[in-house]
Amino acid sequence: MPTNPSAPIANPTWYSDIRHLFTQEDIDHMRSQGLDLSIYDVVKDNSSIIYGQVASGSMPPNNPWPSAWVETFLNWMTNDCPKGTNAPTVGGFRLLTEGVETKASRIRKDITTLSTDELALVKKAFAGMIAKDPTDPNGFFLQAGIHWLPGTGSPPRFFCQHHAPGYNPWHRAYLLGFENAMRSIPGCENVTLPYWDITTPLPDVLNQPPFDKYTLPQDIGGSYKKGYVTERFDDATIAANLIQYEVTDDINRALTKTDWEDFHGYFAGAPYNTIIAAHDGGHVSIGNTMADQNVAAFDPIFFFFHCNWDRLFWKWQKSMQATDLNGLLSTIDKAKDPLSYQIFTVPILEKLAPFSTDPLNLTTLSIINSVTSLDVDYEEPKTQPLVESVFQTKTLRSALASQKFEVKPNLVDVRVLGLNRLKIPGSFSVHLQKDGKTIASKAFFQPNEAEKCENCVENAVVHFDFELPLEEVTGGKLGVWVEPVDKSFVGDRFPNKLMGNPSVEVRLLLSNE
Repeated sequence: MPTNPSAPIANPTWYSDIRHLFTQEDIDHMRSQGLDLSIYDVVKDNSSIIYGQVASGSMPPNNPWPSAWVETFLNWMTNDCPKGTNAPTVGGFRLLTEGVETKASRIRKDITTLSTDELALVKKAFAGMIAKDPTDPNGFFLQAGIHWLPGTGSPPRFFCQHHAPGYNPWHRAYLLGFENAMRSIPGCENVTLPYWDITTPLPDVLNQPPFDKYTLPQDIGGSYKKGYVTERFDDATIAANLIQYEVTDDINRALTKTDWEDFHGYFAGAPYNTIIAAHDGGHVSIGNTMADQNVAAFDPIFFFFHCNWDRLFWKWQKSMQATDLNGLLSTIDKAKDPLSYQIFTVPILEKLAPFSTDPLNLTTLSIINSVTSLDVDYEEPKTQPLVESVFQTKTLRSALASQKFEVKPNLVDVRVLGLNRLKIPGSFSVHLQKDGKTIASKAFFQPNEAEKCENCVENAVVHFDFELPLEEVTGGKLGVWVEPVDKSFVGDRFPNKLMGNPSVEVRLLLSNE
């Protein structure tokens, strides 16, 4: 329950104020009757009914709202129910739990800040896991194999989620299982998995054993035979690639977003230029192994890389007060993105196989609060970014007609859409060109045989967004070039006809700040 402001709020928004008016008891009671008060569209569409109930003192029963709350809600309705872009508003509602600090015992740190002893412990844990028999469930081979090849069980099953609402929950569970495996090594019972902040140069320690490479102890499928050694680009190439794919910009853009879909990007029609785009660009930037979903997790860097994405997810959750179920649901557009809502509210869809059984027993619900449920928190990085982000303005491709917005004539979004990825053999890049010169690039991370991946088939048609200054796309001929990582099939340009003849659209961008 929020604290009571001294006076009604003249210009309340959903994120800053309105979502905090409803107690857990209110939400549980109305959710059982099919009305979810944690969802923006539900409250907006039923605002007149809700106002009538709270203004008359009929609801909540035996605990009527103070007059300041009622008037605040009316002001929100009068202003066309603005969603808002920041949380919380100064002087607005505050949760009673605000300021109550719960501490985790597992603190994951930037790998560049580890003490000599801390780094030695991480090395010991990795070396111990790598030395284990390939059949050991806590060994590196089986832990890495959960992500894709060789799969889990017999016949093998593949559970990893990409480009879908379960992406962050699944990987959060995966990291906890891997960290527990690190702790199974004698003397490493209290070790934590550090992260590599991908906006900074690759730490030299990740080029040292046991983090620099891994050799497969047995065949895992396809062309990956016993003795295969993971491959990476040199540091300079990785740094250049991360700049080319604008990974820092995509991360910074994501952290300005208030909606779940926009933070992640891609699914539910959201622009593909935030967290998932940054993740994919990072994979393709690092090297041949990391660029191939089939074997990416066998490169030890994978786990430091993914620990950072979980840090960013938790950072965004905290900024949006989305660290419990209702707070997280309040950021989801249920009407536009029903699946994201369902994975947190429909029991059969809450499972995170293979982590939903012993010993982890994790679901989408149990991973929401990293600190209280998983005992995991992050220490923020202290290093400087690889490249300063040029992204500063919070932008939208579209806005509600009921809300005021501003056209940003100096910025455009070029979207490549209708691209069927199933015929492309593995990960690939989409390059936007002007007069034959590449001016922007995005990458897409997927397995070599995407047509055999259930999640890939369900999300076969993809889109890419390039947010650019208008001057960069005018005054010349634009074109799109799709470049597969594996060029052995059709060379460095994948035929448009085989991808369903994707199209291009250009829109001016908006802002509702």
